[in-house]
Amino acid sequence: MSATQDGHGVRGFAHVGIIVPELDTAATLFRDRLGAEVRGPEDEPELGLKILWVRVGGVLLEFVAPARDDSRAAAAVARGDTGVHHVAIEVQGLDSLLDELSAAGVPIRDSTPRPGSHGSRISFLDPAAAGGALIELMEHPEG
Repeated sequence: MSATQDGHGVRGFAHVGIIVPELDTAATLFRDRLGAEVRGPEDEPELGLKILWVRVGGVLLEFVAPARDDSRAAAAVARGDTGVHHVAIEVQGLDSLLDELSAAGVPIRDSTPRPGSHGSRISFLDPAAAGGALIELMEHPEG
Protein backbone atom coordinates (compact mmCIF):
# COMPACT_ATOMS: atom_id res chain seq x y z
CA MET A 1 0.00 0.00 0.00
CA SER A 2 1.18 3.49 -0.79
CA ALA A 3 0.69 5.63 2.27
CA THR A 4 1.56 9.07 3.48
CA GLN A 5 3.29 9.77 6.76
CA ASP A 6 -0.06 9.66 8.59
CA GLY A 7 -0.80 6.07 7.54
CA HIS A 8 -3.52 6.90 5.05
CA GLY A 9 -3.42 6.40 1.32
CA VAL A 10 -4.14 4.01 -1.51
CA ARG A 11 -4.94 0.41 -0.63
CA GLY A 12 -5.68 -0.81 -4.16
CA PHE A 13 -8.01 -0.78 -7.13
CA ALA A 14 -11.73 -0.88 -6.28
CA HIS A 15 -13.77 -0.84 -9.51
CA VAL A 16 -14.68 0.87 -12.77
CA GLY A 17 -18.10 2.56 -12.58
CA ILE A 18 -20.27 2.39 -15.70
CA ILE A 19 -23.60 4.21 -15.99
CA VAL A 20 -26.31 2.42 -17.98
CA PRO A 21 -30.05 3.02 -18.38
CA GLU A 22 -30.87 -0.56 -17.30
CA LEU A 23 -28.95 -3.61 -16.05
CA ASP A 24 -30.45 -6.56 -17.97
CA THR A 25 -28.40 -6.01 -21.13
CA ALA A 26 -25.07 -6.02 -19.25
CA ALA A 27 -26.11 -8.97 -17.06
CA THR A 28 -27.06 -11.06 -20.09
CA LEU A 29 -23.87 -10.21 -21.96
CA PHE A 30 -21.43 -10.86 -19.13
CA ARG A 31 -23.18 -13.82 -17.45
CA ASP A 32 -24.80 -15.66 -20.36
CA ARG A 33 -22.54 -14.82 -23.30
CA LEU A 34 -19.12 -14.23 -21.74
CA GLY A 35 -19.33 -16.49 -18.67
CA ALA A 36 -18.21 -13.82 -16.21
CA GLU A 37 -19.12 -13.80 -12.51
CA VAL A 38 -22.16 -11.55 -12.06
CA ARG A 39 -23.66 -10.44 -8.72
CA GLY A 40 -26.89 -8.55 -8.37
CA PRO A 41 -28.65 -6.47 -9.19
CA GLU A 42 -28.52 -4.90 -5.75
CA ASP A 43 -30.86 -2.14 -4.69
CA GLU A 44 -29.33 0.92 -3.07
CA PRO A 45 -32.54 2.76 -2.14
CA GLU A 46 -30.80 5.57 -0.24
CA LEU A 47 -28.81 6.36 -3.39
CA GLY A 48 -31.68 5.77 -5.83
CA LEU A 49 -29.61 3.18 -7.69
CA LYS A 50 -29.50 -0.43 -8.78
CA ILE A 51 -26.03 -1.92 -9.06
CA LEU A 52 -24.76 -4.95 -10.96
CA TRP A 53 -21.26 -6.20 -10.09
CA VAL A 54 -19.28 -8.06 -12.76
CA ARG A 55 -15.87 -9.63 -12.09
CA VAL A 56 -13.68 -10.05 -15.15
CA GLY A 57 -10.38 -11.57 -14.09
CA GLY A 58 -9.08 -9.33 -11.32
CA VAL A 59 -11.18 -6.33 -12.38
CA LEU A 60 -14.52 -5.41 -10.83
CA LEU A 61 -17.03 -3.55 -13.01
CA GLU A 62 -19.85 -1.64 -11.31
CA PHE A 63 -22.83 -1.16 -13.64
CA VAL A 64 -25.05 1.58 -12.19
CA ALA A 65 -28.64 2.18 -13.30
CA PRO A 66 -31.18 4.63 -11.93
CA ALA A 67 -33.85 3.27 -9.61
CA ARG A 68 -35.47 6.69 -9.15
CA ASP A 69 -35.93 9.64 -11.48
CA ASP A 70 -34.26 11.98 -8.97
CA SER A 71 -30.97 10.01 -8.73
CA ARG A 72 -27.63 11.20 -10.08
CA ALA A 73 -27.64 8.20 -12.43
CA ALA A 74 -31.03 9.21 -13.86
CA ALA A 75 -29.70 12.71 -14.50
CA ALA A 76 -26.62 11.27 -16.24
CA VAL A 77 -28.74 8.98 -18.43
CA ALA A 78 -31.04 11.90 -19.33
CA ARG A 79 -27.98 13.94 -20.43
CA GLY A 80 -26.72 11.00 -22.51
CA ASP A 81 -23.74 10.50 -20.19
CA THR A 82 -23.79 6.70 -20.20
CA GLY A 83 -20.73 4.48 -20.36
CA VAL A 84 -17.56 4.55 -18.30
CA HIS A 85 -18.09 7.12 -15.57
CA HIS A 86 -15.27 6.74 -13.05
CA VAL A 87 -12.39 4.68 -11.72
CA ALA A 88 -12.58 3.92 -8.00
CA ILE A 89 -9.53 3.56 -5.80
CA GLU A 90 -9.80 1.99 -2.35
CA VAL A 91 -8.16 4.14 0.31
CA GLN A 92 -7.55 4.12 4.02
CA GLY A 93 -8.04 7.25 6.14
CA LEU A 94 -10.30 9.07 3.68
CA ASP A 95 -10.86 12.17 5.81
CA SER A 96 -7.18 12.85 6.46
CA LEU A 97 -6.31 12.01 2.84
CA LEU A 98 -8.86 14.57 1.60
CA ASP A 99 -7.42 17.18 3.99
CA GLU A 100 -3.93 16.50 2.67
CA LEU A 101 -5.02 16.60 -0.97
CA SER A 102 -6.90 19.86 -0.42
CA ALA A 103 -3.90 21.43 1.33
CA ALA A 104 -1.77 20.43 -1.67
CA GLY A 105 -4.17 22.20 -4.03
CA VAL A 106 -5.73 19.08 -5.54
CA PRO A 107 -9.26 19.96 -6.72
CA ILE A 108 -11.92 17.88 -4.93
CA ARG A 109 -15.63 17.58 -5.79
CA ASP A 110 -16.71 16.07 -2.45
CA SER A 111 -14.68 17.68 0.33
CA THR A 112 -16.95 15.85 2.79
CA PRO A 113 -17.28 12.10 2.13
CA ARG A 114 -20.76 10.82 1.34
CA PRO A 115 -22.36 7.39 1.62
CA GLY A 116 -21.52 4.81 -1.05
CA SER A 117 -22.63 1.23 -1.64
CA HIS A 118 -22.19 -1.50 1.01
CA GLY A 119 -21.69 1.03 3.77
CA SER A 120 -18.65 2.60 2.16
CA ARG A 121 -17.78 6.28 2.24
CA ILE A 122 -16.81 7.96 -1.03
CA SER A 123 -15.46 11.21 -2.38
CA PHE A 124 -14.86 12.20 -5.98
CA LEU A 125 -11.88 14.23 -7.06
CA ASP A 126 -12.47 16.93 -9.65
CA PRO A 127 -11.59 15.55 -13.11
CA ALA A 128 -8.97 18.30 -13.45
CA ALA A 129 -6.97 16.49 -10.73
CA ALA A 130 -6.30 13.54 -13.05
CA GLY A 131 -6.13 15.03 -16.52
CA GLY A 132 -9.89 14.78 -17.14
CA ALA A 133 -10.59 11.38 -15.57
CA LEU A 134 -13.14 11.15 -12.74
CA ILE A 135 -11.55 9.40 -9.76
CA GLU A 136 -13.56 8.08 -6.81
CA LEU A 137 -11.84 7.56 -3.49
CA MET A 138 -13.62 4.80 -1.57
CA GLU A 139 -13.18 3.75 2.04
CA HIS A 140 -14.84 0.54 3.23
CA PRO A 141 -16.07 0.31 6.81
CA GLU A 142 -13.71 -1.43 9.17
CA GLY A 143 -14.41 -5.08 9.90
